[in-house]
Amino acid sequence: MNKLLAIIVFTLCLVTSMRCHSTPIDHLNKGQIIVTDQSSFTQKIAGKRAFQQVVVKLSGDVAALENLQVKRSVTNFEQYLVASTFIQDGDKLLYQAEFNEQKVVNLLRSESLNVWGKRRPSGLFWLAIEDDVSKNKTLITQSSTSIYLDTIRQATYDRGVELLMPIGDLTDSMNITVLDVWGLFSSSIFNKSTRYGTNYVIGARVGVVFDDFSARETLQLSYFITNGQTIETNKIVGDDIAVLIAEFVNEYATYLANLYSIEASESGQIYSLSLNIANVNTLIKYRKVLEILSSLTVTQTVELSAQSKDVASFILASNVPLERLKTILKLEQNLREPEYQRLDSAVAIDYEWRGK
Repeated sequence: MNKLLAIIVFTLCLVTSMRCHSTPIDHLNKGQIIVTDQSSFTQKIAGKRAFQQVVVKLSGDVAALENLQVKRSVTNFEQYLVASTFIQDGDKLLYQAEFNEQKVVNLLRSESLNVWGKRRPSGLFWLAIEDDVSKNKTLITQSSTSIYLDTIRQATYDRGVELLMPIGDLTDSMNITVLDVWGLFSSSIFNKSTRYGTNYVIGARVGVVFDDFSARETLQLSYFITNGQTIETNKIVGDDIAVLIAEFVNEYATYLANLYSIEASESGQIYSLSLNIANVNTLIKYRKVLEILSSLTVTQTVELSAQSKDVASFILASNVPLERLKTILKLEQNLREPEYQRLDSAVAIDYEWRGK
């Protein structure tokens, strides 16, 4: 056993005990509902809605609310409730509730419903809106005063996803114009958005179109979602921009959940997988790798099996087979598959650590 491996094994218990799981989305077990007063009746109604919000966030599926046992749990949401409070947010009164996350997850699993973990893809959202009268097109950015920023914040909170808006500074304006977004030039927009380092880049435009079916003008939101390798496109029609944006966020969250949530059929079998990660030559790097692997929803156990120079080898017991695990690990910016592919890639994965 070489010196580094000896040190790592010696400190394994300490590292594990002080491990803080990475939680990019830290509000999956929390609900937030706008209310008009603080009466007991209002609190009861808001509590049910907050619980429904949490069920959708943790499952990634709005249809989970149609499950009979979930409906019963909504009625008795207090058995899952940890804490609740009313807060004043500007001119809005909010009811906030925190629920026991593990109990909700257990409910989902007992009903064979999907479970979606905290580690979720990040997305950059380029949004262009055309004024119906002037036909001027405007980009919605972090520096905007647009009312639609609140719509995006609330919709992403409701679904438990992250959508970063572009800063809107000089660098952005030199790289991507409103006409680029309006034209939905996906390849160009993705390639020029690397400064943000998100897993996905989204482009969307909202404007008035003539609907042949209803023979009248209507609003249409057209969008693409890409990670540089795959692309998803769609159109949504309606009469209100804010509603269209909220509907898009729902479609985006559902798209991600279909890729990354864990199906009930996948949680019944345990797969033993080997991961060899190069460039792990310090305890800090080892600890970061261990935190990532341990915090995955699909991980049952993970342990160091060998250390050869700067390559750390782990045995991971997972709820999903190798290809599904690789899809999930693609979300990790600091883990990259090397260009070469091993012959026994069906039982092991090679990665390189790119972080500090």
